[in-house]
Amino acid sequence: MVILDEPVSALDKSVEAQVLNLLRALKRQLNLTFVFISHDLNVVRYISDRVLVMYLGRVVELGPVEAIFSHPRHPYTQALLASRPSMDPARRIEEAPITGDPPNPIDPPAGCRFHTRCPFAESVCKAEGPALDLWQGPQSHIASCHMHDLGSGHSKAGNA
Repeated sequence: MVILDEPVSALDKSVEAQVLNLLRALKRQLNLTFVFISHDLNVVRYISDRVLVMYLGRVVELGPVEAIFSHPRHPYTQALLASRPSMDPARRIEEAPITGDPPNPIDPPAGCRFHTRCPFAESVCKAEGPALDLWQGPQSHIASCHMHDLGSGHSKAGNA
């Protein structure tokens, strides 16, 4: 296993492409596993097989790269992907998909850490943190959100 923390963040785009191609080739040739930490969503999509999304130190979504990018399940992942700039004038965003400031990571809020910025937050989100079932299998696509837990009491549970 190789852990890479923002390995291409400060590189020129042409050098970045060379490094990413080299990493993919090494991964195939040596059967490597990467833990690739990045804020660049395009790089994440290019290099990853599976994606783990975190908010304030907690896992909010985990799944195959194409599932995460095509059908994000957690409101934070949805907002994160919606915030990507687009060159298509018809798809440009006028307003930020997430409002408000992130909570203090040293003293995070009780319950779901994203509830202070989530447009779907309800009292259950403030009261308790949502569960994340990591044992659903290697190709599972899971989200830590009360809207995906039928027994949570959230009004959108089962409809999200």
